[in-house]
Amino acid sequence: MASNNGKKIITMIDIEHIATFKWGSTQAKTLTDMRANMSRRQLEQKTIELGLKVAHQYIQQLEQPDYYATRLKSGTLTVSTEVVNVLCLALDADITDFFDTAKIITVAA
Repeated sequence: MASNNGKKIITMIDIEHIATFKWGSTQAKTLTDMRANMSRRQLEQKTIELGLKVAHQYIQQLEQPDYYATRLKSGTLTVSTEVVNVLCLALDADITDFFDTAKIITVAA
């Protein structure tokens, strides 16, 4: 996202080219809401079963980014695409649930 004379510009990039996402309070609330009655340890177990362990401690950091980001030199919490993808699989969600974006599906000819 860029700004040009006060206008918001959204650029679409294939997700395979993205290494990390900036993670903030909006994504944290979404994760907490999606997890609902599932404990962090249960979500951790689901991620293990899917092949990429996301530790319950890390899930806590993702749910409290403002607290943890202040401890980072950059002041910004980022999350790898792989972690976001496995959380989406574990929660039966889509990456667009976490980020304000349009979803475009291409069909092979």
